[in-house]
Amino acid sequence: MHPIRTLVVAGFILTGCIAAAPPEAAPDPAVAAKLRQLSGGNACSDRIAGALTAAGIAADRITDYDLAPAATSGRRSGGTRRNLQRQAWLKMAGGGSVVVQFEPSSCRIALVYARDGAVLPRAS
Repeated sequence: MHPIRTLVVAGFILTGCIAAAPPEAAPDPAVAAKLRQLSGGNACSDRIAGALTAAGIAADRITDYDLAPAATSGRRSGGTRRNLQRQAWLKMAGGGSVVVQFEPSSCRIALVYARDGAVLPRAS
């Protein structure tokens, strides 16, 4: 009976983690166009734009885009570590950056947060 309770509790915990994913919305066309241009047509730019739209970031606040590996431990594959996630660092007008961490294979957004003095406005 103990293994069954463990599975039920683990299921609730995983459901909570899934529910904690950052909100996404239909991307603002201006934000999507700006990200496509700055990212050189990154395949995940529309999903990133949707996360930024949900966070209340307007296109005129985004001034630059830089793609970096995520600071995760990665997964071992053939004896080498691979980072399975990437981070889009978006410089904001007025200072700071907004970082969107995502999985490049599925474009699933994992995290959205502000750095270096940037502030995420409240989405309306």
